[in-house]
Amino acid sequence: MDKEYLSPTKVCDIESIDLRMRSYILTKNTTDEKEKAINIFNFARDEIKYRFDFPYTKASETLKKKYGNCFNKSTLQISLLRNAGIYSGYKVYLIRKEVFKPIVPQDIHQLISDPTIHVSTVVYLDQKWVEADATIDYELYNAVYKKMGWEYEKWDGENDITINSDFIIEQQGIYSSIDLYLLNPPRFWNEELLKRANEYIESHLKNM
Repeated sequence: MDKEYLSPTKVCDIESIDLRMRSYILTKNTTDEKEKAINIFNFARDEIKYRFDFPYTKASETLKKKYGNCFNKSTLQISLLRNAGIYSGYKVYLIRKEVFKPIVPQDIHQLISDPTIHVSTVVYLDQKWVEADATIDYELYNAVYKKMGWEYEKWDGENDITINSDFIIEQQGIYSSIDLYLLNPPRFWNEELLKRANEYIESHLKNM
């Protein structure tokens, strides 16, 4: 396995003391790689809430904020896994932008490219890549995506957890780093739009 899948990147800043400590806390009670990966997945999925943020946000910053989008949550998850010595990377998709329709105002939805990019985390366990998409936390799933027929699955470290297949247009491969994409200037996002989009999500949760 290529050592790049254990290495830091500009966004995946695994040398952060906070990331090292969090990874240690999540994995200290087991020597089993699969169990370590499951503990990290559960943390990234439900302790880090799905909210919008800039793709270039470093993993250590997402850990402090305790929220992020698919890019941010995957980067954090990968950073924690690599700190635990577990090979991990990004799986990149083209997806239909309809996936965002329930969680952003209409004018922001119109700004999103169609198709748009989605990323998740893959973990190298038992000599194979296993997908562990931690994007949607349980609170948001229960408020929004459950009604759309999505599944909220317990990850076992053996079977893939992937975004709902209805929204997938194309798989674009597995990568150790996607910094070249993440570090591009945002196409339309700014602080005001991020705030509005996140307030829109909060309104869904309050109305449950």
